[in-house]
Amino acid sequence: MRREFGLSGFIITRVLAALVIIVILLPLIWMISLSFRAEGHIYEAYGYLIPKNPTVENYPAAFNYVEKSLKLSFFRMFANSALATFSAIAIALFLAILGAYGFGFFKFKGKGLIFNLILFSMLAPIQVILIPLFFLFARLNIQNIPALILIYAAGSIPISLLILRGFFEQLPGELRDAAKIDGASDIQFLIKIVLPLSKPAIASVIVFLFLALWNEFLLAKIFIPTGAWQTLPEAISKIGSGLYIVPWGVYSAAVVIGALPVIILFTFFQRWFIEGITLGALKG
Repeated sequence: MRREFGLSGFIITRVLAALVIIVILLPLIWMISLSFRAEGHIYEAYGYLIPKNPTVENYPAAFNYVEKSLKLSFFRMFANSALATFSAIAIALFLAILGAYGFGFFKFKGKGLIFNLILFSMLAPIQVILIPLFFLFARLNIQNIPALILIYAAGSIPISLLILRGFFEQLPGELRDAAKIDGASDIQFLIKIVLPLSKPAIASVIVFLFLALWNEFLLAKIFIPTGAWQTLPEAISKIGSGLYIVPWGVYSAAVVIGALPVIILFTFFQRWFIEGITLGALKG
């Protein structure tokens, strides 16, 4: 890079990268800092970030606040989010794998047009189809978590298909020919050869979908506004929706707790996620 852009370009790119990192990390650090401040010391900190009198009381208070003030179980909200997220990911991943296998290894008339039409669905903002979706599921009498799972899964298929199809197309076509000669069916070839080679792409899909669905709020708010099936983002939003007083310490602690699954998942899938990107899993 120094040879291509010179010393000044090298310095500028590093400075810009540092600024981007600061912009991304500063809200996270600020949120964590608030979660360790007592309500009477919210605005007291060294350098605005280090609490003067750190405490962990906000974390158990977050559970108690949801259960006492909102009459909801924090663990139930957590379980609801996990159920909706992982069920939708499983459905979307299953269908996307089958679709990507067809688009990646078969030739048929209208292949490009059909694929482009599927991708075109990603261009429509969810706000545009929100009302039709609501009336559709109301007419079908599908409510709560089942409705949320189906909507999440349907919305996740196009991006999953794009990632997996790009990866499948990079696999040598000779692999399928050799498997056919050995008497393997398409399902056997998919399960025993394609899927093991596609772990980086599958990991990328799982991480992307989890990041999008775990924190999703709008659809969850519309389709499950009240009741025991509410998801975690709804519970957290209600903590910070006080009319006159917002318990910032408790609210920040709840946000940190809600972010932990994302951090844990990325930690476990980090190697495959990065490998999936470097191998071109995002090329479509």
